[in-house]
Amino acid sequence: MTSTTSAMALPLDHMARWGGVSKRVLQAFNGHSNLPVHELAKAKVEKPHGRTRPLPKASGTVNFSAWRLAHAVKKADCLRWPSAPIRWVGATGFLLENGHLFDWDASEWCLNEGMSNFYADFAGTGLAGRIAQGMALLFLEDTGYAYVGRFETEWRKRATTQNRQWPADKTKAPDFIAENARQEWVLAECKGGFSTPGRKPPIKGALREGLTQLDGWDKYITPQPIKSFAIGTFLRETGDTSGETSLIAFVDPEPEISENPVEFPRDAVRRANYSSWLSLMGLDDAATRLREDEEEPRRYEFPLLSVGGRQYAVSIASVAPRYPDLSSRKFWREFRDWPFWPFPWFRDGIDIELVGLDLKVLRALSSAVQPAGASELMALEPSERRDTPADLDGGTFYGSVFSDGSLMGELRLRHPGEPFPDFDWIEVEL
Repeated sequence: MTSTTSAMALPLDHMARWGGVSKRVLQAFNGHSNLPVHELAKAKVEKPHGRTRPLPKASGTVNFSAWRLAHAVKKADCLRWPSAPIRWVGATGFLLENGHLFDWDASEWCLNEGMSNFYADFAGTGLAGRIAQGMALLFLEDTGYAYVGRFETEWRKRATTQNRQWPADKTKAPDFIAENARQEWVLAECKGGFSTPGRKPPIKGALREGLTQLDGWDKYITPQPIKSFAIGTFLRETGDTSGETSLIAFVDPEPEISENPVEFPRDAVRRANYSSWLSLMGLDDAATRLREDEEEPRRYEFPLLSVGGRQYAVSIASVAPRYPDLSSRKFWREFRDWPFWPFPWFRDGIDIELVGLDLKVLRALSSAVQPAGASELMALEPSERRDTPADLDGGTFYGSVFSDGSLMGELRLRHPGEPFPDFDWIEVEL
């Protein structure tokens, strides 16, 4: 057994996150919005001259905060394996970098004016794809699918050990494989784009491409998914009067008859879901052990944060002093003298960016990497989601908790006269 590692110290590679930020970007941190969801018929989408407009009445709505969206985008990013190169660009970084793009005050979430073509084609397409994948995860979670893995990564891993070749009739694989509380699986392919004012987004073409990418993959794995989803997210600019709002559209074809499938372990999706999140927390070795089910576990020490009556083991992604005016003479005088007395920088509070897991989940993961004994991983059930502020001693937590127990957000300490939150600590083998 190796010595205990403190998870609180792992990600502190970049303490400072200072910068002058516009009010519009800062307002994005508190944004809440929604997108209507439209279900389209598979036959109409696949038929060359089938009409999908006017769109059918919305069958539901996906509601989300800015933190919840950032959580979903980062979860989708980190499902790629390995996720180390992108893990430190956390939720706060996503909101700061892209806060100018979105209008959170409109009745449906949309782009600010001029933002549909703000980036070069390749950059805009890439960002639209990331947003589409994040929105797809929010849609899947609303539909009850809390646990998600990258399908191609998981399929190749099992196919290699079972001497199976890539199907001859396939060029691409779906984005995700997801699991619900009944341990049923679905496949999902994500599409999306930013629409130029006055033009209708290519909803039918995008979903038809998604169906092509999904077509038949469910028959090549066992346990077989119960259905598949082609999910498209299409965003319009504020003030676009062309008739349609920003929206999510989807098609959910039924499965085909199983054919020479690659066998997946029953816990494959959950291991993929949580190994990527452990990596985001800075626990690469633990993530690999959970994913590969190899090597002896190590002991880690975590600070615990209580949010909404539940405890979360957290890693700290960044720490930033809150200073009212970076251009003031007072700031630069204190900055010049910092080797002697840095603490005045913290008089106005600090922001601590956190990434974590529900303690109950962490203990189940600990059982899953033990060389002997029953794993509690498959006994886990989705928990209550949360994206509203939670008051703590000395500050407030702003962020998001997903139903898989993952947490991402920011602890804002604004009251120097009040006590700093007194973390409890726990040791866990992973």
